[in-house]
Amino acid sequence: MKKYVLGVFLLLLTLLGSALFARHELFRRAAKLPEFTRAGWVASTVELPMRDGVKLHTEIYVPEGLTRAPTILVRNPYEYLKPIEAMQCQAMTRFGYACVLQDVRGQMDSEGDWEPIIHEREDGLDTLAWLVKQPFVDGNIGMRGPSYLTCTQWTVASELPPEVKTLVPSVFGTDLRKVFYERGLLRDDILTAWATLMPGRGMRQTAGSDYLEAASHRPSIEIDEKYMTRKLGWYRDALASSAPSSEYWQTEQMKQFRAAPEHATVPMLFVGGFFDPFFMAQRDTWERLATRDQSVFVIGPWNHLGLTSGDFDFVSAPGRLDQWPLMLEWFDHTLKGQPLRKLVPGTVQTWGVGDDAFRSHPSWPSNEIPLTTYELGGAEQSNTCSGGVLSATATPSQTAQFTFDPAHPVPTRGGASLLSFAFFRNLGITPGPVEQGDSCTRDDVLTFRSEPSTAASRLSGSARLELTVASSAPDTAFVARLIAEQDGQALLVRENAATLAYPTAEVTSPQASTPGTPIELSIDFWPTEWVLPAGARWRIDVTSSSFPALHVHSNRAGAWQLETGFDVATQTLMLGEGRARLELPLVP
Repeated sequence: MKKYVLGVFLLLLTLLGSALFARHELFRRAAKLPEFTRAGWVASTVELPMRDGVKLHTEIYVPEGLTRAPTILVRNPYEYLKPIEAMQCQAMTRFGYACVLQDVRGQMDSEGDWEPIIHEREDGLDTLAWLVKQPFVDGNIGMRGPSYLTCTQWTVASELPPEVKTLVPSVFGTDLRKVFYERGLLRDDILTAWATLMPGRGMRQTAGSDYLEAASHRPSIEIDEKYMTRKLGWYRDALASSAPSSEYWQTEQMKQFRAAPEHATVPMLFVGGFFDPFFMAQRDTWERLATRDQSVFVIGPWNHLGLTSGDFDFVSAPGRLDQWPLMLEWFDHTLKGQPLRKLVPGTVQTWGVGDDAFRSHPSWPSNEIPLTTYELGGAEQSNTCSGGVLSATATPSQTAQFTFDPAHPVPTRGGASLLSFAFFRNLGITPGPVEQGDSCTRDDVLTFRSEPSTAASRLSGSARLELTVASSAPDTAFVARLIAEQDGQALLVRENAATLAYPTAEVTSPQASTPGTPIELSIDFWPTEWVLPAGARWRIDVTSSSFPALHVHSNRAGAWQLETGFDVATQTLMLGEGRARLELPLVP
């Protein structure tokens, strides 16, 4: 009987092991990776003490049959991501890498209290100091991981031990001002969605039911206590810091974190997505990277999970979190000394919407692409789906108006400023080039359309919408959507905004305005790569809200997070005489 039980137990272990290896093999094939070089791994764990005595749960995976190997460190705060990261660590061992997976302070099985960023530098440096002494490390260490797992890389980037040869920062940037706010408007679908999920140890998987209600709550300063279990100092600090000049952004810790790329000492592989909410912050981080000439920036038509989404038919575009084939090639080069095959240091490689391969750029976007300018006109039709015009010639002087009621915001439909989809799938929020449906039928949306194009063209870089506006409110928002009408769809290319308080990118402190007074503002669309086929049209929609991507403006001036109510506003666009124009960097 004992032999029978033992036999069954061994059989179950064998089947479990076969299932694990089958899963890795399926992953390898799906990611189009080379054949595995190792059979398996040896796993162990350690409760690693930090300088203050707090112990962090650390899992170690070493390739079977190797005593020393190049090693990848991953520091993770997400409970739902832990099984995925463990599986990826196991896959790394089968390519001859050791992998160390650590729960950050206060999350999962690690001790201590978690606050975003606060302890990551000290904990990361303590972990690296321990790691370089481990007998399984061959003297070559890299770090990887997307989003907050990249944040843990940047906190230590300026003080790496010599054994660390590279980092792979994915979908994250070091200037959080560019992530949290759009011209004074909080990006609720980034910060509030994430904060409702991360108020305590582990992740509250029920937070999705709280999130949209929280994002609508006024005053916003109460959101943490009502929807996040308690007051959260870091969340309140962010709510009080809509101005780039706010004290919060000038603290030593924030300045040090923001400046990390300028003090980088190792080459890096950046992985970004055109439809990732951290895209502009990551691009800014790349532009300031001290080792840019040794590094590579890969950008695809991906969302925050490194996948394609939306209503465009991405037939050939690659998509997988961390872009494994490129990451493995980079680690083989930087940690094993193998030659690069596809990656070229000092370049930006883009795969835009409509592309069928990566395009390599010495710098991106290029400042040498001429701008094509369209004037906005046809005010009498702009409140209908037939739309006003985007004209290549001057348009007559006119005004177009709409009423903005914060109680009935325009719903977000796609775009890049979305994160909640990664956590709360039941909300139906989708990033990317999403069909705009009947949004132009709303009374609070103005629409302008170009003539059909006579030949295919490529939007390469940053479009800009220059507007002269007036409002009955002392402060308000204007939101613009750049849309490509092609193949029977109206696909969102970019959505960005400006407020009267922050009318241009150069304004760092809120500007006062008088109701009814014309103000010139610019809406700077995030750069992108988009192929517009012959016969298609460009379209601009102008409104004053996009919920939940952006906090709904109250139409009141002052500390927005303290407002308990809102006002209805009359919004005016002044057309003609060059007062409303769209500039597009188009390549034939």
